[in-house]
Amino acid sequence: MNVERATKKRSASPFRELVKVQGKLALREPAGLVFGIGLPLILLIIFGSIPAFGKPIAGSTFTVFEVYVPILLVTVLIFLGLFGLPLPIARDREMGWLRRISTTPVSPAKLLAAQITINLILAAAGFTIIVAGSTLVFGLKLTFNIPGFILSLVLATLAMFSLGLLITSIAPSQTAANGITMALLYPLLFFAGIYIPIQVLPKSLQTVALYTPVGAAVNSLDSSISGSFPSFVPLLVMAASAVFFSYIAIRYFKWE
Repeated sequence: MNVERATKKRSASPFRELVKVQGKLALREPAGLVFGIGLPLILLIIFGSIPAFGKPIAGSTFTVFEVYVPILLVTVLIFLGLFGLPLPIARDREMGWLRRISTTPVSPAKLLAAQITINLILAAAGFTIIVAGSTLVFGLKLTFNIPGFILSLVLATLAMFSLGLLITSIAPSQTAANGITMALLYPLLFFAGIYIPIQVLPKSLQTVALYTPVGAAVNSLDSSISGSFPSFVPLLVMAASAVFFSYIAIRYFKWE
């Protein structure tokens, strides 16, 4: 029994060390940390401090600040999915590190898993800061539908992280990954409602937004933090996006 436990400890240790290394690299090149957590936090403080954002939107019982909480949660995933995940992997592949590490006991797949783990930790930290800040600091009263909220966050995270892996798969270099990231960033932010909340967009654009992974994520999170279980359509959109992006990413992913 003790031998088995010791074996398991030894087998798990290299992965833990790899996660630590990736964590240190994330602190040295903190694009995901700054944009994934720092920017949404700054926006939370700004939006929570504007008196006009505490007033209900015309024709709605929700305040502007309440509308922006799910948008900020999705913003965390947009920046981590576009900056925190694909760019370090593209860098490591371009430097030849993924190819070199394949000759060690630590496989490239474990390196990829460690990178995903770091970004999951950052996402969890970002979610906690947004929810705790909006409720405890700014006094927002959110009536959570816990199962719907968790399911929405899981599907949104899968969709955005699989998009990040897709970028890594199709980008031949770190420069190309940067270009694809910047090309996707602003449309994703728009359809998430960061510039203009989805609720005040024209009906046609609201429909288009609902069928994007970020718009579907905002819709689901908005429902779940208002006490309702999300509707089937946005959940299906996020699940289908995650499956599609993952399939393409796996199909075309190269370690070197």
